[in-house]
Amino acid sequence: MNTKHNHKKSAFAAIGAAIAAAAVPAALITGAGTAQAATTLNTASDALGVTVEITSTGSEGLCFYSAEPWFGWSTVKPLPVYKVPFYLQANQSHNLWFPGIQTGTTWKAKVECPVGGVDFFNPVY
Repeated sequence: MNTKHNHKKSAFAAIGAAIAAAAVPAALITGAGTAQAATTLNTASDALGVTVEITSTGSEGLCFYSAEPWFGWSTVKPLPVYKVPFYLQANQSHNLWFPGIQTGTTWKAKVECPVGGVDFFNPVY
């Protein structure tokens, strides 16, 4: 009698494990695409360089800005910037200024913050 009872427990455990295993991918799929950017990015150019305004919509802390040239330069490819540190307060803006001349380049940009995660921006002019 104990043997039969143990088989029932094993069968229920196996069915429960199968249901749980099927539920995990469904939960991952339904959660995908619901994340929103925790920062916004705006740029402004003038004769002396580019100002990048990063605004918190959920990010905060010691953050890092990176940007790589994507396309659009006509002569020499501009140098990328990697992991420029700045402090972003919640629901505030921070400006970064980069000296240089306008080249018409489009950039891939990334903002990384300890709170809010990583946001990618394509294209940035």
